[in-house]
Amino acid sequence: MRRNLLIIAAALLGGATLPAAAQIRMDMNKITCQDMLGYNATDRTFLQYWMSGYYNAAANSDILDFNRLETNTAKVLAYCKKNKSSTLAGAINKIAK
Repeated sequence: MRRNLLIIAAALLGGATLPAAAQIRMDMNKITCQDMLGYNATDRTFLQYWMSGYYNAAANSDILDFNRLETNTAKVLAYCKKNKSSTLAGAINKIAK
């Protein structure tokens, strides 16, 4: 038991000495369709959920409809493939109408 505590303490101390990750500021309205299409799957998923949260908050909705999110994401990606210079926010607004 004491050995486990020492191992955990050593791991925590080792992690505390690692440099902190840099904070990044990003204007989400400047992301283009081409940017999004070039992101890896993890970054694209993060962006998908962030934008969903942003637009749901603007509509005063706290519901995440996963099927709607996936459907709208597919529409945005299809639009973006044809309009790579468009902003992502512009693409979302275009398919929402």
